[in-house]
Amino acid sequence: MAAGRRPWHNAGMPQCTPPQRFREFIAPLPLIAVGVLLLNDHLLKATFHNTVTGKLSDLAGCFFLPLYVSALLSAVTPSRARLRLLAGVGITCAIFIPVSVSRFAADTLCAFLAPIGALIGLTGYRIAADPTDLLALPMVAAAYFFGCRRLNRSEEFRHEAA
Repeated sequence: MAAGRRPWHNAGMPQCTPPQRFREFIAPLPLIAVGVLLLNDHLLKATFHNTVTGKLSDLAGCFFLPLYVSALLSAVTPSRARLRLLAGVGITCAIFIPVSVSRFAADTLCAFLAPIGALIGLTGYRIAADPTDLLALPMVAAAYFFGCRRLNRSEEFRHEAA
């Protein structure tokens, strides 16, 4: 056996790591945020329907959405990772802020998403416009810094900084 080689290491076997271009989203924290959002929206809100359940969805959504948008953009454009993350932040804010302060914006987004949701069995949801939802916006910044840190480990991000 070669020096330094661990006998239990699977030589030649592919490592179980997320694809480089989805690295910012395929990680424990964003996936936990998605799970929290789904659990909250489909179980906890129906059971408890209170301020905590309302804010929990906002916090989880504001964290995972910028990272998800960045990951989607990586699949369709060769844009730099930092620009994709900033686009994710911008798109998240462009959706979240108007929906939080305007009943019309919330209803419009629901109408836009209804046909998409119907394709996967999600129907009858609504978004409550509530300006206090804006308290979740720091999670968008947290997502950006998380994404930068996560991508900083990738080759693409290191080349951008050079």
